[in-house]
Amino acid sequence: MVPTIRILPHLPPHLLLCVLYVATSSHPAVGEEPIRFGRDILPILSANCFACHGPDESTRKANLRIDIEQAAKSPQDEATPIVPGDLAKSSVWQRIVSNDPDTVMPPADSHKELKPEQKESIRRWILEGAAWGKHWSFELPQRPSLTQDHTANSSETPIDVLVRTNLAKRNLTMQAPASPHTLVRRVWLDLVGLPPTPEIADRFASDPSDKAYEALVDELLASPQFGEHWARMWMDLARYADTKGYEKDLGRTMWPYRDWLIQAINADMPLDQMTVEQIAGDLLPADNQDHIIPTAFHRNTMSNDEGGTDDEEFRTIAIKDRIDTTMQVWMGLTAGCAKCHSHKYDPISQSEYYQLFAIFNQTEDADRYDDAPTHELIAPETAAKRSELEARVAALTKEREAVDKRAAEQEDYRWNPVMLLDANATSGAKLTQRADRSLFVEGNSTAEDDYTLRFTLQPGKHTVLRIEALTEPYSDGQVGIGRNPRDPNFVLSELEVELVSGDLNTRLRLARPRADFEQGGWPVTAALDGDLKTGWAVSPKQRERHVALFDFEAPLDAKAGDVLVIRLKQHYGDTLTLRRFRLATISEPTNTVELPSPNAEQQKVIADIADANKKLQDFNASVPKIPIMRELKKEKYRVTKIHRRGNFLDPGDEVAAGVPVAFSSLDAQSRTQESLTNGPVDRLGLAKWLMSRDNPLTARVWANRIWARLFGLGLVETEEDFGALGSSPSNPELLDWLAVEYRDNGWSLKKLLKTILLSQAYRQSSRVLAPQQANADPRNEWLSRGARYRLSGEAVRDQSLAVAGLLSKKMGGPPVMPPQPEGLWRSTYNGQSWVNAEGDDRYRRGIYTYLKRTTPYPALTTFDGGSGEVCQIRRIRTNTPLQALVTLNDPAFLEAAGGLAKRIANQAGDVHAKALYGMRQALIRPIEADEARPLEKLQIETQASLSATPEKAKAIINVARGVVPEGLTEAEFASWIVVANTILNLDEFLTRN
Repeated sequence: MVPTIRILPHLPPHLLLCVLYVATSSHPAVGEEPIRFGRDILPILSANCFACHGPDESTRKANLRIDIEQAAKSPQDEATPIVPGDLAKSSVWQRIVSNDPDTVMPPADSHKELKPEQKESIRRWILEGAAWGKHWSFELPQRPSLTQDHTANSSETPIDVLVRTNLAKRNLTMQAPASPHTLVRRVWLDLVGLPPTPEIADRFASDPSDKAYEALVDELLASPQFGEHWARMWMDLARYADTKGYEKDLGRTMWPYRDWLIQAINADMPLDQMTVEQIAGDLLPADNQDHIIPTAFHRNTMSNDEGGTDDEEFRTIAIKDRIDTTMQVWMGLTAGCAKCHSHKYDPISQSEYYQLFAIFNQTEDADRYDDAPTHELIAPETAAKRSELEARVAALTKEREAVDKRAAEQEDYRWNPVMLLDANATSGAKLTQRADRSLFVEGNSTAEDDYTLRFTLQPGKHTVLRIEALTEPYSDGQVGIGRNPRDPNFVLSELEVELVSGDLNTRLRLARPRADFEQGGWPVTAALDGDLKTGWAVSPKQRERHVALFDFEAPLDAKAGDVLVIRLKQHYGDTLTLRRFRLATISEPTNTVELPSPNAEQQKVIADIADANKKLQDFNASVPKIPIMRELKKEKYRVTKIHRRGNFLDPGDEVAAGVPVAFSSLDAQSRTQESLTNGPVDRLGLAKWLMSRDNPLTARVWANRIWARLFGLGLVETEEDFGALGSSPSNPELLDWLAVEYRDNGWSLKKLLKTILLSQAYRQSSRVLAPQQANADPRNEWLSRGARYRLSGEAVRDQSLAVAGLLSKKMGGPPVMPPQPEGLWRSTYNGQSWVNAEGDDRYRRGIYTYLKRTTPYPALTTFDGGSGEVCQIRRIRTNTPLQALVTLNDPAFLEAAGGLAKRIANQAGDVHAKALYGMRQALIRPIEADEARPLEKLQIETQASLSATPEKAKAIINVARGVVPEGLTEAEFASWIVVANTILNLDEFLTRN
């Protein structure tokens, strides 16, 4: 039955025919798959319609929503957007095919236009009943059923069946296996990021059986270099760097996190455990300190040490970075869009974004200069050394106290210690006088406090008041420089003195303050200028003696019963306030009062303490301290409010911690894990939610990410976006099979990699045998051949050093500084100079290279490595002339050429044999005789040229750090360096084939 349709006015004849056709064609053509909403329709609507008719209320037009089924199928102002089975009554369709510029959708000013095939998909979908559903990636992955011809005895793996089936739809087939030499090099580069030796390749080629191939894969998966190679993927995700970023970009100790990654990957730590430890390791039982180091994953956020910046602003920026990174790394979603408004394409509201913010808002870090909180990495033997140094400091400190006491007894015979009657502080802190007459502030003394003290005076004249700031030891006896210096750190902003004598109060003016210590801008006189923002300051020389002398305007004639009242106003703006001080008066003439210099006994003990403290300070500075996550105590939890338009200074409604419910709820975990509804929704709960079986995205995102590292292209190309605007999977059934396989096999990276590597799809030759194959699958999306792509920057460097015989096998430890072009670190605030490493450190793997965010290592960034400033989900390969400049001219690559040239020169035989040898070391496969002819010619011509210009030969050898082998001239050896450099720049060498 032909449905009734309403013909829109002003339709031209050709469009009228189109409408008649689409209105009457209600069934798909023979062989066509039914339209699926999540796969075929939702991406079209998301990209073209949701900006104006989606979840964001602030930009919604005509009060029309078509992102929700009920709204899209309900009457709206005498029209219904979508009527299942009826195109004529579906106002959305009528708008799509309208020729009226005032009614057509999308409108012209949106600069969007539906393609004919997109219109056809919408037409068919409505006629087929407009069945709704979720976006394909928001549905739980299901293991697909395989075709009947796949049996347990078949040589095909499930991966092969799914690839072959997908290829058959496009009249394509898989290629024959790659040659053994090509395959062994491919597997080595994919699993450990290094090439095999020709001998290893020949051994495999002599027995390329499935059993031998599986043994090869197992051997490489067990290699320590496996973790070094695959940790690079995690470091990109973790925005790993060795500096803090922003203007000063000072250094930061993050390498223990990198070492943890390598160890965890080598141990095949399951992804769910890696997730929990990195997001919430500090919330696990405290008996295992290994859980603390991985929390540095989210301390890789940048921090701003520039003067005048708002710490709260950059703390907030760091939290948002953690949210965005978490959602992209584990769920492939661009959640950051919801900072300022509800996501326009994916089901993440602004309030849900700040519910995630509330989860990350409860950690101690706060953009501090010292990167606190940090975790020390100290071995038992190292801790014993510290204890020895601390004991030395404590013993000398005790000795100094005795020496000072003896000196004070000699010095203080003229001074009259005042006796405290009573005291109070505006903060409520308690002041007491100890046996040595020092005054101690007990309790919580605030950053700004006023002390009022009343003292008795010895009868007689008093001319000078002395105030001395004293050091207060910790309960463990530690004093001065150490882990936690407890020296006074304050500003005495105002000082008032009055004498209460009987019924008469006399205010005393201290007209002539003097001291043995004044620092620029902070003289003692500033304590009497009436400005509370200035005063006598101890900082920054907290460990020097601090005594201030104040002359009374006129001698004070005290009688029995008189009371001296002193008011001290102090501030600092920190919790390290004045804790202990001493007051005394003297009756001698002002001009005779001087502070004595330390005597010989004091000078010796002071020097000894300075030396011991210096050794302890240097020791503590050498102990690695890695920034970590640490949860606030519950009573200190912060309140979280929505940031209007993303502005942290414009808070909106308060929100509680939570997760976006469209993907799975926290309650859903109760089927497989402990329910989180009975406890706090914290980072540990979030980590479990990410790895829950009810979360549809995590398994897909990670399986796709691993696949992309092997094939150069993900089954979903947009690894960073599995949402409505992301790419559709090239093989959705294969993606789901991989996701379920990964999840159900315990999230084992090694098992998944082995499964993929054993497939025929992985082992295919990368040769394109016919033009029609290249035209049908130009980017190898459908896997009609083996993957071929340029190596990463780290692999290019590591392979060059390995072939040159220079690559160091040293693992772990602080980052190193291999050669780089001079002058790159001339920024204002380096914090450190780039000093080219020597020895093993000069030739270590690229993963250990020091990465400064504002000036990253150029040889790696030129090959698409990141700066560590933001999470790098994938490296999009580029091809620029700068890459050739690096491999031809960079010091590290020239030195690699020198190393390979030495190996070539030491090889027996003529020029032809040497050239064949050099090519074989680099390309691994057997070399045909004619392939080396161009290199022979290059060597002969270059040697002749350099013989005529010996200074050039010497320069080439010097820049390659070469040593001329015995029996060779400089010109001959330099010519082999040129040949080696050429070999290391062959496309085949730089390519994973």
